Amino acid sequence: MKMKLLSFLLMAAFLVFAGCVEDIPAIDELAVDGENGGSDMVVVYLDNFSFHPEYVVISEGDTVKWINNDSAASVIRGNSFQSPALRKGDSFSHTFEDKGTYNYFLISHPWTRSGIIAVE
Repeated sequence: MKMKLLSFLLMAAFLVFAGCVEDIPAIDELAVDGENGGSDMVVVYLDNFSFHPEYVVISEGDTVKWINNDSAASVIRGNSFQSPALRKGDSFSHTFEDKGTYNYFLISHPWTRSGIIAVE
């Protein structure tokens, strides 16, 4: 009986976890610098503790601006930057000077998915 219960609980946990995983978008689904007339700023929105878009591709020297649309305050952190606590409607900008891939996440809400910025 205990083995059946344990098996059931493990299967239920697996199904819950599997439902939380999303596919990584193809490159044509990414927000790419220059889509809006060669702009040097990309805006990422924070909605429901998720970054929209999650993946952006920019050029060296471009700026990413995050805008918090959630009612909860959030702090965004990457390897080379950290925002102050952003309340609803607040924004934070960071300019990326070097090529590379930058991951960032919400330190105030660690269960959320991270975002990725590719600097070409």
